[in-house]
Amino acid sequence: MAQNILELIKQDHEKTLKELNNLESMSGSRDEPYRSMKRDLLAHMQGEETTLYPALEKDIRMKVLEAIEEHNTVKMVLEQMDSMSSDDDRWKAKLMVVKENVQHHIKEEEEGDIFKHSEEKFSRDELSSMGSRFEEAKGMAPKMAR
Repeated sequence: MAQNILELIKQDHEKTLKELNNLESMSGSRDEPYRSMKRDLLAHMQGEETTLYPALEKDIRMKVLEAIEEHNTVKMVLEQMDSMSSDDDRWKAKLMVVKENVQHHIKEEEEGDIFKHSEEKFSRDELSSMGSRFEEAKGMAPKMAR
């Protein structure tokens, strides 16, 4: 049986925070770790936006719209970072903005209405089925290169 979508999302959240912390503390070239983090994060966002969020939109529309706008904010900052050197102090400041936005998003999602409502609304089998679709959607995400 496939993994529960909420467990998969939590795993992605932990991985993303670890990658962001590593990027923040590392010296030397950040290009490859940044590309890897960005690729994973964009795939994660696509997975959420095509599986979990549509399933919840009727019930908690404003929370879903807020989560999508949080994604859009992070995507915009990542796009700005793409045209900068990772040695630039502004790039590092933008990395902090991404990290802070991701931390806020995770807290809102995991401790707020999105996870709570998902656990109440969907059966274990439904959450597992959504987990399979989430992984599939992540695999369909464009492989963004810098």
